[in-house]
Amino acid sequence: MTSRRALPAFAAAALALGFAGAVQAQTTDPSFRLNNRSNQTIMEVYVSSSSVSNWGQDRLGANVLAPGQSFIVRLPDGQCVNDIRIVVEGGRAIERMQINTCTLTDINYP
Repeated sequence: MTSRRALPAFAAAALALGFAGAVQAQTTDPSFRLNNRSNQTIMEVYVSSSSVSNWGQDRLGANVLAPGQSFIVRLPDGQCVNDIRIVVEGGRAIERMQINTCTLTDINYP
């Protein structure tokens, strides 16, 4: 279990790196497709409700997300406001807090 830390620099970096999503009408399904559009392998993905204080388990498990690949992140129905942490090869982490994933179908990294 990974603990959260207040890292405003990561939030700014995430905005600069362009976490982007295709906006659609509000639903109660917070699941989304994570698209790796970078030239780096994504090693870990954490998504947890913004109301909890820890990241929980790596959503990729023993897998990684190579450049050009996509992965469906399945979340409990109604858990719309989430924090997202992506760790790429080399250990660099990007975090976005309080993302309404019920309004997204895709999140593109970077």
